[in-house]
Amino acid sequence: MSARSIERIAVVQGARQGSGFLLDSRLVLTSAHLFEGEDETARVAVPGGAGPRDCRLLWRRHDASCDAALLEADEDLVREGTTCRTADVRWGRISGLAAWENCEAVGYPRISLRDGARPDTEQIVGTLKPGSSVLRGRYVLDSSHTPPPAASGASPWQGMSGAALFAGEYLIGVVSGDPAQWGHARVEAVPVSVVVADPGFRRAMEAAAGFRPEVVEIGRPVPQVVRETFATREDDWIPVADADPVSFGVHRVPDASGHPDVVPYVSRRVDAQVDDRLAALAETGGMLLLTGDSAAGKSRALFEGMVRNLGGRSVCKPDPDADLSFLHSSTGSDHETVVWLDDLHTYLRSDGLTPSLLDRLVRRGTVVLATLRTEFHEHYTDDEDGPSLSRSTGPRLPTSPGRVIRAAHHLTLDRLWTDDERRAASSSEDPRVVAALNADRAYGVAEYLAAGPQVLKRWKAASRAKGNPRGAALVAAAVALARTGVDTALAPESLERLHAYFLDRAGGPALRPEGMAEAWAWASKIVLGVTSPLVPGRGGTWKPFDYLVSDAARGSRPGELPGEVWDEALRIVDDTRRVLVSTVARVAGRPDVAKEALRPLAEADDPDGLVNLGALLAAEKDEDGAGRCFERAFRLGDSTGAHNMGALSFMRGDLEGARDWFERAVEAGGRESIGALGLVHEKLGNQDEATALWKRGTEAGDPGSALHYSDWLRSQWQSDEAVEALRVAADGEIPLAALSYAGVLLRREDTDTAHAYVSRAYDVAVMQGNLGDPVGCLMAGVTAYSFGDVRLGAEWWSRAREHGRPPDWVVLEAEEGSPGLPHLVFSADCLDRLGHEEARSLMRLLWAGDCQDCGHPLADGVPALHVDDHYEWAHARLFHFGMCRYPGWNDSALISFAKEAGLSWTAFTAGVPVGQRSDQLVPGFVVNPSVEAAQLVQVGDRWTATAALGPRSTHAEALGLRPLWSGLPPRSSDGLARAFTGPGEVAVATFGQLWTAPATDEFIAMTRRFGGMLLITASTVGPESPASVEVLTDALEAWDSMTRWVPLTSDSSG
Repeated sequence: MSARSIERIAVVQGARQGSGFLLDSRLVLTSAHLFEGEDETARVAVPGGAGPRDCRLLWRRHDASCDAALLEADEDLVREGTTCRTADVRWGRISGLAAWENCEAVGYPRISLRDGARPDTEQIVGTLKPGSSVLRGRYVLDSSHTPPPAASGASPWQGMSGAALFAGEYLIGVVSGDPAQWGHARVEAVPVSVVVADPGFRRAMEAAAGFRPEVVEIGRPVPQVVRETFATREDDWIPVADADPVSFGVHRVPDASGHPDVVPYVSRRVDAQVDDRLAALAETGGMLLLTGDSAAGKSRALFEGMVRNLGGRSVCKPDPDADLSFLHSSTGSDHETVVWLDDLHTYLRSDGLTPSLLDRLVRRGTVVLATLRTEFHEHYTDDEDGPSLSRSTGPRLPTSPGRVIRAAHHLTLDRLWTDDERRAASSSEDPRVVAALNADRAYGVAEYLAAGPQVLKRWKAASRAKGNPRGAALVAAAVALARTGVDTALAPESLERLHAYFLDRAGGPALRPEGMAEAWAWASKIVLGVTSPLVPGRGGTWKPFDYLVSDAARGSRPGELPGEVWDEALRIVDDTRRVLVSTVARVAGRPDVAKEALRPLAEADDPDGLVNLGALLAAEKDEDGAGRCFERAFRLGDSTGAHNMGALSFMRGDLEGARDWFERAVEAGGRESIGALGLVHEKLGNQDEATALWKRGTEAGDPGSALHYSDWLRSQWQSDEAVEALRVAADGEIPLAALSYAGVLLRREDTDTAHAYVSRAYDVAVMQGNLGDPVGCLMAGVTAYSFGDVRLGAEWWSRAREHGRPPDWVVLEAEEGSPGLPHLVFSADCLDRLGHEEARSLMRLLWAGDCQDCGHPLADGVPALHVDDHYEWAHARLFHFGMCRYPGWNDSALISFAKEAGLSWTAFTAGVPVGQRSDQLVPGFVVNPSVEAAQLVQVGDRWTATAALGPRSTHAEALGLRPLWSGLPPRSSDGLARAFTGPGEVAVATFGQLWTAPATDEFIAMTRRFGGMLLITASTVGPESPASVEVLTDALEAWDSMTRWVPLTSDSSG
């Protein structure tokens, strides 16, 4: 039975009469306000059905965010119950704020009563407006027809509540009422995404139908396009199967007789991720962006992914200078086209790929594939930086390029090849692949195949006497200008002007530079049949070989570019590149250049120029100037201007003003402002409104909202929902959330995905840190420490301090040669209570075993100390730094199940020498019972460290242990511990704990002869410690070693 069948349209009689929708033959979705108090029953019937049935209430929620209920009938409501299936219902959530026409709802309103008493159906058809009632969290359906008259003061739509709202074939809402102030011309509905997100509803659905609905985002359908305008563009589209890799941006490789221009493809580690993304985008449409250094293999990997996954489609590779507006009116049918944008930065302009054009393409089901070099990705995404960890209330610089890039699914390709990738390449018979594998491993295989290192070497070697220093200076000028963000198609006059600076810096006349004609001939000469240092462009322009630009970007920061380069960049930049040049200049510490680049845009009332110039002025504390720019941008229709006015008000402490501006931003479609508005409401004391906003922002995909909503859900012990919100935040560019979500995944045993999120956290943090964001520096340090790279972690934290964000944690290093942990992360408060000397004593008691949160090995990472304070004493345990539990901002403890996360122990057996001359051996069982935990004992206002079963520990007294230095214990039996023997091993059981260790026949015989063994607990025994005389001696001499006698049980194995 179709989801749109008339037999699913139910009339519901509870405390009030309303409407409903059959999810299956017995389950009815309706409105919660039809019921009152303890009333939990209703009568329900459907047209042509089996007659009225009694129903019971399975779930109901009636609050500011939701008005919905789920009923279950005692018998089938339709005659053939098997034909009415839940699986036939498609649940949808509207993406974007664009209006939808021809949406509809069918129910039993008052206006349709027959004879004034018997209900009949009415179908409302109208326009859905996702941008209306955003703050109330409702969908609004404006009727296409004249509003019905009200009767006796009651709404004519009374009785429509509970009806299903459809957009096409998707169930998107449950009608909840009509706002009287609109003259009954519209009805409102609760989005089904709110209903499905409720854990009670999901549990009720699973219990009743064994089914949990999944909500998918849907884009507005575009009407069939008439082709007459762009009929001439049909030649722009070719079958993917016919696409040539070289024409799609894949670098040529050195000539080899009998071999093609490109080598056979060698699989890369990113391929599986590309395939997964493209499989999903083939169903929904969307954009996939692959970033990496030049000649890393981006274009080839993405091209091969397109051929593998989208081979049946048509693809368009537009010219970088073309007006791309023709794409949304292309001759391709929905879900049959691919747009290929190699070197994406050349398309990011007002007549190129804009957010609105991308939105239209995605709604058609088009897949957009793009590549972008790492340095440009960093520059464009710098606009997300802000002053707080979640960056919700800070000023934003979402330029159109930044918004396009953030809308894409992003993958990164490493320049250097992994061992697995090199092994895959080793099976190739192509001599060029073989040569690349045998070359210097400091470069990637793809780099050698593109002749990158070869051209680089030729360029570097030319700047000398009897070389080609003038030609090398021309190339240096082109590379430097490309790094500023100007168009890489450079006029020769510009390069000749600037090259004089680089020639003089290299040595000038002393190098006996060649003439200009010879210099151009050298710079444009093709190397190995692949490319040249300068590549000819249209209209007599020249572009630097992009590999040279990437190499320069890896070797130095934009701040090292000389003033002469910026002067020339300002001279030649066109309006399409001014925002990018300004961004690079800002990163380079040249705010003067950044502002100068933007002024022509601001004077022309360009919203992006105004927003970016305002942000620069705000950074200089010119709040009045910034406010004028932001407000002007908002008046021109840019919601970012309103958001940034809210940010200025927030920073001034004007919460009322901040609320008003953030509300305007949200009303204008600024999804990213929802979280900021929630923060303002929280500070104003309106927690319910803040929570509702964060929930809505999370559902809209805003990472900042999601992080706040996750924190709130955790405080309410709503673990599953908190984790899902955390995932939304982790998928945004918030390293904090990505690390926290990695800890969640570790507890769920999804280690591969966890490692991917850790890598994502590090990549994003490094990007933000390199752009001067103190939080990025801080999180890059946290992640580096979690990898075990102490030097890199310290460097990033030093940069965080320089930017005014000192870490709240201290990484303490152990004394050289000390047992236990070489490094440990302490919170500042904990270190204050311990002191450095006692903290290092604690480090000698602990070893890197398993994380005490997720249960996975701590491995080489620097662990963190988590202290559970019981006032007179405290547990001190080790966790993964940055991922698991520590230091309080992590959400991984939300999960109630995990890998075995118990304490690790290690033990061995040995004969212990006793007596005045140590000439007698007693059987000894030496164990470190808690590798990753210790106890802290309070002495005054300070803590003293001891082993988990060490002196003064609570458990040592309970087990009857005594310090080993006090002498041998008596051979007595108190029932607190027992010893066992078995073939090749012995065991000690106590407190529900069983320790075992290998034993020789001689040791077992000695144990039986003594009737027991000496139990020695010692923190000096590490997980990898051998059963040696040296280790035994350390255990016997350690200050914290404890002992007792453990009798052998009478029924021990013989």
